[in-house]
Amino acid sequence: MSGTAINRECLVLYDHLYIGVLVVRTDFTICFWNRCLEEWTGIKRDDVEGVNLFSRFPQLDTPSIRARFPAVFEEGPPVFLSSRFHPHLVPSPLPDGSLRVQKGSILPLRLEEETFAMLVIEDVTDQVHQVTEYRKMRDIARLELDEKKNAQVALRIANAKLSLFSDITLQDIRSQVVAARGFDHLLKMNLSNLEKSKSFSDKIDHQLTLIEKYVTMMLEFVQLGAAVPTWHLLDPILRKAKLDAQLKNLETDSGLEGLEIFAPPLLDRIAINLLENAQQHGENPEVRVKISFREEPEYGVLLVEDNGAGVKPEDKTAIFKPGFGTKVKLSLYHTREILAITSITIEETGCYGTGARFEMHLPKDTYRYVHT
Repeated sequence: MSGTAINRECLVLYDHLYIGVLVVRTDFTICFWNRCLEEWTGIKRDDVEGVNLFSRFPQLDTPSIRARFPAVFEEGPPVFLSSRFHPHLVPSPLPDGSLRVQKGSILPLRLEEETFAMLVIEDVTDQVHQVTEYRKMRDIARLELDEKKNAQVALRIANAKLSLFSDITLQDIRSQVVAARGFDHLLKMNLSNLEKSKSFSDKIDHQLTLIEKYVTMMLEFVQLGAAVPTWHLLDPILRKAKLDAQLKNLETDSGLEGLEIFAPPLLDRIAINLLENAQQHGENPEVRVKISFREEPEYGVLLVEDNGAGVKPEDKTAIFKPGFGTKVKLSLYHTREILAITSITIEETGCYGTGARFEMHLPKDTYRYVHT
């Protein structure tokens, strides 16, 4: 078609990036295959352009991927493909014979009045290996904590988690940069259309706002590696969290008086987030939160309960997984991993329909009472 040469001229710049870029038409015919993909896969551009994407790469022909393209062809928002669920989008062997671990983004691309989808593929093999090494180190560290509970060991774990959190956040930042670049490209191609130009400019501003929030969260993570776990008096932390979360109704019981918890930094952020979650997800404008503490023979139990909608049974485990909920603040995944530095566990034990109930188990050596 007449737009092919123009597409080639516009897309040739992507040959200079060390990320994989391929472009498909609405009939899923590949019309661009950049130099990076040639190097990764050994497949030459001439051998793949003009071929159906799903015929050439059947591993992409899944409902979870195919279903994402229609919205993109309608110039909808970018779609992100996680390395966890789609690790080998375009199989690319490494020198040792293993495959690169990849993650992808599908962006809308409009040239010469025709809509395309651009699949951007990043190599995240190193980050995934770091996560694997982190998990091995975490298991070793837990054994060490059973034998010797001290601030030095806990700080070592904190730094490992800091590395993991930073890697995850950096991946999110990279995704936003790729999206911003895509919108910037679309903006340049539509400079004569003021309405579209403003729309793409607004989307770029949105991506930059998200990047700023990610950076702020990374600065909070730095505290984990900068200070050893220490004793935190819970009462002033909860008073401050109530103000920061702008929660009207917070009830605490006498079991919290003089209670100190041995935990890493960011315990105040964890408290704020638990209260904010009660307000945001409780579906109750007059939500009430009750925090209590009791002692069991082997551990202490800290409870955070509300009278909101609660958590569905199928989500009780999912809410603690990476990527669940907002990505621009400390999530329940972060909360669980931070508390685990001093072997504190957290789970959701409420009944759906009557309110959420977060139950934290504190080993005997992670809490104490002091005179106040």
